Amino acid sequence: MVRVTWWGTGVVALVLLVLGAGLPLFDRALGTRGRPLEPGTVVSVGTERGGVRPVTFSVTSPGWALNPGATSLASGAELLSGDVVFDLSVVVPLGSADARALWGGLGRIVAAGGRTRLGTGPVPFTTAQGLTGLTGRLAGRERVGTATVFAKGTLGAAVTATGPPRAYGDAAPQIEAMVRTIRITAPWR
Repeated sequence: MVRVTWWGTGVVALVLLVLGAGLPLFDRALGTRGRPLEPGTVVSVGTERGGVRPVTFSVTSPGWALNPGATSLASGAELLSGDVVFDLSVVVPLGSADARALWGGLGRIVAAGGRTRLGTGPVPFTTAQGLTGLTGRLAGRERVGTATVFAKGTLGAAVTATGPPRAYGDAAPQIEAMVRTIRITAPWR
């Protein structure tokens, strides 16, 4: 007859509990969710030429952190504030940039991800510096947000910001303020 002991199963369950619940808490305690950014910090993205990147925006409120694991300043930057994600990507179209075409392309990219859908009927949006683009809603399972696209010359920028409904609602004014600071320049021309 084989004697059955349950202590091994208990140890395995305890290890899984520690890994499943303890590691995320440990991660947050160590602050590895990103590098905190002070209000007024200018984030520059895009291919650097002459020491300058062509797309910039400013962090306008405290509580935002740069996510180094999802950021490549040559192509885009991701900021986090709690469960809210702000993602800016530089777009280099094959021809001249057009906001309506960028909106359609962003819609296909978002749909391919399968987690959110881009709303139809975007509305015009203008930054504080006069850069014009289109903005609209993003919606998905347990996440809401906005998307905004800009086009200037041969460059574009696409911004998505999403989060759980309550967290996104609280951060929405901060997100709009950051989007209003976006600039697209081409200093190498």
